[in-house]
Amino acid sequence: MKGFRLDGLLRVRRVQEERTASVLASRTAKLRDSEALRARAQRELGAYGEPGTQLETLRAIAAARASSEAMLAELLAASMLLEAEVDEAKLTHDEARRRVRTLERMERAHVEAELETELRVEQNRLDEIASGHRARGGEE
Repeated sequence: MKGFRLDGLLRVRRVQEERTASVLASRTAKLRDSEALRARAQRELGAYGEPGTQLETLRAIAAARASSEAMLAELLAASMLLEAEVDEAKLTHDEARRRVRTLERMERAHVEAELETELRVEQNRLDEIASGHRARGGEE
């Protein structure tokens, strides 16, 4: 049986797919971490809801709240950037996966065609043997 001529390309495409899957997993993990950090910051920001009675306490709470709001805004921006990166990684991975699947279908068709050819050759040999046997009068 002849080897699949695009076997080398298929191996390359599979490596590319694995690499894009790794990038996708990494970016998804970063996004998950970012979202957890943002949720924690939101919980902490909610803790500043109780007003203090002293002027210094109110100023400290206001400063902490402003700092937390700024941090939350930064986390939200970072989260949006990470979401865009995850979307891009998904598209890249999907494209790599599509290329691998195309080559795998071609490889399957090649293997099936080779097998069909081998079976046809074998059947022809068997037919020749059988017809030769009949031509000789069925003796042997």
